[in-house]
Amino acid sequence: MVFEKKKTSFLIALLFLLTAFVGMQTSVVAAGEPPIPEAGGPYIGEECYPMLLDASGSYDPEGDLLTYRWCIDGVWIENGNYPYIEWTWHDEFSGELILEVSDGSTIVSDTASVSIVNVPPVILAFNAPSEVDEDTEFLVQVNFFDGLPDPRSQTASMDSFMVTFSWDDGTSDELFLGAGEFSTGMSHVYEEAGIYQVLIILADSDGGETRAEWTVVVGEVASVDAGPDAIIDEGSMFVSSGFLGDSDSVTYTAFVDYYDDSGAIPLELYPGNTFDLRHQYLEDGIYTVLVMVFNDGMEYGEDTVEVTVNNIDPSFESLSLSTSDAVQPNTAVQVTGLFSDPGILDAHTITFDWGDGSSVATDLDGGDFVLSGSHSYAKAGNYTVLVTILDDDGGMCSRSVLVVVKAPPAPSSPPSTDSIKGYIAGLKIPLGLKFSLFSALDIVPHLLKHHMIRAAMNQLRAFIHFVDAQSGKRLTQEQAHILMNAARSIIQSLNVR
Repeated sequence: MVFEKKKTSFLIALLFLLTAFVGMQTSVVAAGEPPIPEAGGPYIGEECYPMLLDASGSYDPEGDLLTYRWCIDGVWIENGNYPYIEWTWHDEFSGELILEVSDGSTIVSDTASVSIVNVPPVILAFNAPSEVDEDTEFLVQVNFFDGLPDPRSQTASMDSFMVTFSWDDGTSDELFLGAGEFSTGMSHVYEEAGIYQVLIILADSDGGETRAEWTVVVGEVASVDAGPDAIIDEGSMFVSSGFLGDSDSVTYTAFVDYYDDSGAIPLELYPGNTFDLRHQYLEDGIYTVLVMVFNDGMEYGEDTVEVTVNNIDPSFESLSLSTSDAVQPNTAVQVTGLFSDPGILDAHTITFDWGDGSSVATDLDGGDFVLSGSHSYAKAGNYTVLVTILDDDGGMCSRSVLVVVKAPPAPSSPPSTDSIKGYIAGLKIPLGLKFSLFSALDIVPHLLKHHMIRAAMNQLRAFIHFVDAQSGKRLTQEQAHILMNAARSIIQSLNVR
């Protein structure tokens, strides 16, 4: 009975301990895990252009609904349960933003880098007269914008501006404009007649800059007529004439620029302010010839002429082979030639088509008009070599030459003494004499077989002497004459070899 009571008390105590442990675990779970913030970025953009900040990468491990708060330029912005926010920087910026996310019990934060670059201003309108008298006010009006110029929703920057007016007479003016001031004007008075290039430089406070130019004619200036446009071939001379339409007795100086990298050069003015234009163009293209007239260093007028220069094909002067005879296989044949091109600055590509399925190309710089190529043929035959010249503007010409390749003749067999020996065999002469004649001839083929030509010829001469000694004795004169002539014929054929 006592044992049962103790057993019951132990079970109750164990149950109480387990209940307390389970309650403690539930409390830990209830405390929760913190959310994971993700501010996105890095964010890179231009001032005045909207940028979407994205915190959608943030999450809560337990799936709790998150709230978002952004710190931008030191200002906190509540964004509720929405992870995205659109923001526009109105000035150049480099730094960080802060994102805070909360699951209702825990707040955590993340940062992201931001780089916003300046956008230069844009000139929308430039208004000024193109002609004005001396000592008369010349007014320039400029309208511009700095920021996002979308007409549906313009967003202006916070930049200030410095406007510089350079009047091209050695003077200039500056004007300061605050943020949002996008219109300005300035006036100027020119004291001397001439053609002036007005330069407007508009710079914002972050270094962005834009420029505009305006040409104004002040007072009475000389009108320049540089003559009609022209079309010529490369290498030819452009020749034309022009004049100044000026009624005043003013002394002018003139320059001409033919715009082929020769630069501006003085242009002689004849009585009546007429002039001649004369220039050789060595390369095809379209050239704008500029004639400029000055008085006391001030430009008083100008005119242009458009000269169209056509490309001309190159042409052969000569094309020849290193030999006019047939060549044997695997023997190099040299093809050389001369050509000309009025466009002496043109580069050229020379292509040799050898007529046996092979070809080769080589490049020549401008001014090099000598071509050369070498080739050997593996087989006998007649081959037409086609040489093509292509200039760097597409002009071309071709010419061909014929190469004859012949196989070397087969080596001839050495002359034989068999016919002489056959004649001797049919003679009715003493057998001893026959044996002596045969013996004198038998060594000749052996010597020829070993290319001992001279020794063979000497042996045949010895044979002739022996026969001559027997003439009229054991040989009739006719028999001796036939044998000696046959031997001499063999000697002659060996001399040719």
